[in-house]
Amino acid sequence: MLSPGWKSPLGAKSADPDPDPAAPLVSTWQVRADAGEPLAIVRVRNLQSVMTAGRDAWGRVAKPQPVLISSEVSFTRPFETASARDTVNAETVHYGSLSKALLGGMELFATSSPSSDKAKTSSGKTEGDGGVPGTADVFEVLWVKLTGRVVDGSRVALPLDQVPFLDATRLRSLALTVHLPKASLLGSGVSLATTACFTDADDLADERKKNPLRSYARSLRLHGLLVPTLIGVNYNERAAKQMVVVNVEIDRFDAREDIHPELERLVVETLEPSSFETLEALGTHIANQILTEFRIGDSPQSMRERGWQVRVCLEKPIAVPFADCPSVEVRVSS
Repeated sequence: MLSPGWKSPLGAKSADPDPDPAAPLVSTWQVRADAGEPLAIVRVRNLQSVMTAGRDAWGRVAKPQPVLISSEVSFTRPFETASARDTVNAETVHYGSLSKALLGGMELFATSSPSSDKAKTSSGKTEGDGGVPGTADVFEVLWVKLTGRVVDGSRVALPLDQVPFLDATRLRSLALTVHLPKASLLGSGVSLATTACFTDADDLADERKKNPLRSYARSLRLHGLLVPTLIGVNYNERAAKQMVVVNVEIDRFDAREDIHPELERLVVETLEPSSFETLEALGTHIANQILTEFRIGDSPQSMRERGWQVRVCLEKPIAVPFADCPSVEVRVSS
């Protein structure tokens, strides 16, 4: 959902006063299972743009930063006539036009608004106007341009004189990722992703306004955090810290706020005093710390109560000399 107090440039908030029920928020694995094996896919990977929205690696608001956008469009039917006639038709989508649609949405966030220039406190709260768009708002605008609806499918969000780029009746699934490569102090970036499974077109034939989504997933990821950590069973590993590569994914992510600086801080603070012998124990400990100790703003609710699923992948690049790295991945749910 769009952050309260921020008026969408698309006029989306007043486009549909009578929303449908929202699609269920499930895990990314469940959405992929709902969609099944794809028949035909068009992808655009790492489309480069810039945005003056959200928060940077230090938690500062609306600083210009690079963004990489990736999209995967899966169709209900194979490319039969499109491949036979060697032409782009309604069975597929032109990847150049898809790229232009995404870049057109990013133009709305290329420059800062007056409220974006106000200072940001260390807790992530804006001093003054709270209407600065966040990464979730950027994501929502891109999703609306593609589908015509908000991320959970409950509300038509395009003005009446505009049509969505994609035809929902032809879609099996849609994935969109916004990656911020400079939004992490110790890692290779932060990303926000949504994957949605669409209802069969036959079920929507008589109800054009019905929510077209069967299910959807949102996830937040911290990529490639490099943290010196005391970890290992062997005597040499107990003598000094070694570099550990940490990837954290929050599935069933239900927050609008840009929380990645605080989440990264918690992960690093959990790793630094660690003296675990196994990656299995360390990964489980990190996941439980996130579910139990992490809070969003002033809310007393834990992430376990919110229903998050936390996946932690740990790598030790130096541990096995003749391999890139050993790695262990754990998933802990509420």
